[in-house]
Amino acid sequence: MPDVGTRFVEAVAAQDTTALTECFVADVLFRALTPPGLRERTSAAEAAALVTQWFGDSTELRLLDSHGAEVGDRLHVSYRFAGIENGEAFVVEQHLFCVVEDDKIARANLLCSGFRPRLVAAE
Repeated sequence: MPDVGTRFVEAVAAQDTTALTECFVADVLFRALTPPGLRERTSAAEAAALVTQWFGDSTELRLLDSHGAEVGDRLHVSYRFAGIENGEAFVVEQHLFCVVEDDKIARANLLCSGFRPRLVAAE
């Protein structure tokens, strides 16, 4: 996986807002389609805060799988986490398609499965 993709997934897994902010250019255009709807952020700090917020109430967060590959002029990063939030086990998968400039994400479109009840077969 290209370096920024690896850093991004590691920062999400560590719930490290500072490291996540460093994955983005200052004026990133970040769009996320999540079950509640479309979210848009236009700065590195806002994008990092949004991603960190999604996992902020998790008492456990474990990376199950991640992949990264170039798709033409885009970077595709996917990752799946298992966790516990409010005593409930969940699994979530996200796919991120990015424009990368100088090893930072300049534009990103994210698609999220939502937090799904964790079943043994889902892992």
